[in-house]
Amino acid sequence: MRQARSELSRLSAACHLGPEETAWLDGVDAVVPSPGVPRDNKLLVEAARRGIEVLSEIELAARFGRAPMVAITGTNGKTTTTRLVAGILEAAGLRVFAGGNIGKPLIEYADGTWDWGVVEVSSFQLEWVRDFRPRVALCLNLSEDHLDRYDGLASYGAAKARIFAAQHPDDVAVLNRDDPWVWGLREELGARVVSFGWSEVEDLSGDADFSAEGVRTRQMESTFTVLHQRRLLGPVTLPMPGRHSVANALAAIAVAAELGIDFTAAAAALGAFAGIHRRSEIKGEVAGVLVMDDYGHHPTEIETTLQAIAEGWGRPLTVVFQPHRYSRTKDLFEDFVSAFDRVHRLILTDVYGAGEDPIPGTSGEELCRAIRRRGHMDVEFVAAKEDVAGGLLPRLSDGDMVLTLGAGDIYKVGEALLESLREQRQ
Repeated sequence: MRQARSELSRLSAACHLGPEETAWLDGVDAVVPSPGVPRDNKLLVEAARRGIEVLSEIELAARFGRAPMVAITGTNGKTTTTRLVAGILEAAGLRVFAGGNIGKPLIEYADGTWDWGVVEVSSFQLEWVRDFRPRVALCLNLSEDHLDRYDGLASYGAAKARIFAAQHPDDVAVLNRDDPWVWGLREELGARVVSFGWSEVEDLSGDADFSAEGVRTRQMESTFTVLHQRRLLGPVTLPMPGRHSVANALAAIAVAAELGIDFTAAAAALGAFAGIHRRSEIKGEVAGVLVMDDYGHHPTEIETTLQAIAEGWGRPLTVVFQPHRYSRTKDLFEDFVSAFDRVHRLILTDVYGAGEDPIPGTSGEELCRAIRRRGHMDVEFVAAKEDVAGGLLPRLSDGDMVLTLGAGDIYKVGEALLESLREQRQ
């Protein structure tokens, strides 16, 4: 914070640290909160009382940005799909800004010459938008999450749906027709609707229908054939496993088509995709033991990731899972209990709090007990992640696979395990 404060002082910006005071708002025209700041924060409440505009960073950036924008949201798959769309556009020779909720703040997009901005946006970021207008807006899916902030699926979904709020009739809304909540939005939108998915529906019109058939997954590769309005477009080889990855790629193809990218060019770009850090990322293989890491931390994405691994690899699987946030663990507890049924061996560590205070009765150990009561035969709790690698090492054999899973720092277990395997082999 001292470094940040020093940089701000060079811009003649006042920097306040410590307990918040409403006097900080004196003379302020607008407030831009970090997405994680709750809506009942006293500065935001006071700003609303005074009539001071509160806007998210993506709203601020969009007001200054000159290039058209693709915006992508959903509970799962946002980062992957954002990277896929950006990769297709870059392969077509376009100057692309890729950012938002995946690292680069969107405000950097305002200060540059781009052909397109491709931005991942979260529900938190969308709460404070008004004129944020993506020319193409994509919603991948919706399932309960962040229930410490929202009182249910309806309010969480309402925040997500704001991605479409400022669109015009000549803009495009891309919807997953397999997700009942997402597909249910189509009657409310002012933009033209394009759909993707597996299911057939009767009320498709225009250029609405993208679908896939003949899906096959083998290890880190999926192959499938794309259809548009039931007309064959051609095959795609995607260097990512699982039907969920195919769905993300199908969404990217639908977006690319709306931007004038030929299917053949889009398929070639998908085939050359290099993957994403912490998304089914192979960390290494030593002594026949393959170690993979994945960022999955929501029950739905955990199940789809485990299904993809089971279909693609077929190796005995040990999962080391670190729950992420006490609130999520508590609110989705029963969904977590049933998410690991296909795992041979499961090790749980304590919750990665991500700044949250512990919640009594919510812990990795309690989750372990509940999974054991469900009937899982090989599940254990290890309080300190530093102890996992040493305890797991003697139980691994040639042909085994270990997946570290979670949005915290559980990837360090995989790194430690690989190092221990190397030392043991010497």
